[in-house]
Amino acid sequence: MKLLHSLDRVSEFISSGKKMRDSIPIGFISGLMGTIAMDLSNLMFKKTGISEKTYAEFAGSILMRPSRLLFKENRMLGQILHLITGSIIGIPLFTVLKKTGKDNHLFKGAIYGTFTWELLYSFGLRYNVFRSRAYWTSTHMTTLIDNLVYGFVSSATMIFLTDRAVLPKGSDKQLETQREGEIPKLNDDRTGDSFYNYEDEMRLH
Repeated sequence: MKLLHSLDRVSEFISSGKKMRDSIPIGFISGLMGTIAMDLSNLMFKKTGISEKTYAEFAGSILMRPSRLLFKENRMLGQILHLITGSIIGIPLFTVLKKTGKDNHLFKGAIYGTFTWELLYSFGLRYNVFRSRAYWTSTHMTTLIDNLVYGFVSSATMIFLTDRAVLPKGSDKQLETQREGEIPKLNDDRTGDSFYNYEDEMRLH
């Protein structure tokens, strides 16, 4: 019920033209959209024979033997695990955009997608996290493309959902930092002026 209530709130925001401010829902929803997009890309590569496996099979093999993934309900469990993982991973990406600003967000999303590919897919195969194995070079290449799609779609969704005040441009954030750095300097200058004025007054007397 809580999930349905959250989805209703999101639909209300979108229909009313309002933007969201809460970081965790934005990151989660954007990560979910990116995961769905990468799944569509993965299915296209699988249908054309370029890729060996789907992400449902990779994720499901973490929990069970590959032979059990022949059953549809087991692959469905793997797909749910994959969707949850991709949604949660969207939260750190939103933190990156908040820290660095929303300019060049597609480029930042691509870098983040490459990082997740190396962290989850490459290390997952290297350290036998996945029981399902991939042997074709084309499979490895297509999974990298899928993760780039994830980064593009997730970052673009974040820009669409987020209020401008929460996610300003990088240049605006630099101006704010410069202003914050100038305030103590002004106070120091005033303190210095008052000190020298006080010395001048002492000399006159």
